[in-house]
Amino acid sequence: MKVRVLYIALFAAFLMLVGGCGGSSDGGSSTGTLSMSATDAKPMITGNPTEVWITIAEVRAHKSGGDWVTLPLPQSPLSINLLAFQNGKTTDMVPPVLLDSGKYTQLRFEISRAWMVIEESTVEIELDVPSGFLRTDKNFTFDVPDGGAVNLTVDFDLSQSIVVTGEGQYKLKPVLHLMYTQHAASIEGYIAAGSFVIDKDAVVTVIRDTDLSGTVTPGDEIYTQATVTKESDIDPVPFKIFWVVPNNKYIVQVDVDGDGTVDYEEVVLPDVVGPGEVFELNGGTPI
Repeated sequence: MKVRVLYIALFAAFLMLVGGCGGSSDGGSSTGTLSMSATDAKPMITGNPTEVWITIAEVRAHKSGGDWVTLPLPQSPLSINLLAFQNGKTTDMVPPVLLDSGKYTQLRFEISRAWMVIEESTVEIELDVPSGFLRTDKNFTFDVPDGGAVNLTVDFDLSQSIVVTGEGQYKLKPVLHLMYTQHAASIEGYIAAGSFVIDKDAVVTVIRDTDLSGTVTPGDEIYTQATVTKESDIDPVPFKIFWVVPNNKYIVQVDVDGDGTVDYEEVVLPDVVGPGEVFELNGGTPI
């Protein structure tokens, strides 16, 4: 009987040790895995650059009720030509890393340098980064699940990020869209080849209908803009807006002939652009 009692006592002690190492059931810390990618749409950019580079010195995440945590980079510093990652392409920005599980409220990117190259020249035009830091959408929070993994994609929306400050002078004031990679939605459509004007690109503007009115009002904001180039042997010409945050109401405007006027407009309701879904403008009929 004494031997049996000793075995039970040792087994109980072992269970307490294992439970203490796990840490998730008695108030200790638990962890999950975070990874992150960078991308850009096919943007309409002032100056028509062929390359837009940013050098990231550091990425940090802020945990709700906690501190800032520095995340690893594939290489430090990390330089990315954002224009090389369009049309749904991405590049690794943060490799898988273990973090304390829970809610994170903000990401911060320290940019040590930004520049662009115009019309395939070798001249690098510096982009002024006023604060040196980029922040993601203020309303976005993400959860790192206990024992699970989450992958995020950061869309550096260059269509709204490069601002002309003077002749030959530009400022990088990025608009960043952050989303769960598997939840990213997209909007696609077609433009009849005969609608294009020679040497003019069509412009697609996606507006976030913040007041849910169904019409563009002063409080609404441009989500992104993209250009569509006529292909000589394709009719109709397809286009696709990637990395759209799902379950939002959008107004899509298409300037087919590049004259600055809206030739087609459609309201996209939240329930038709859900996580991972593709919404087809005009029911798939060419504009």
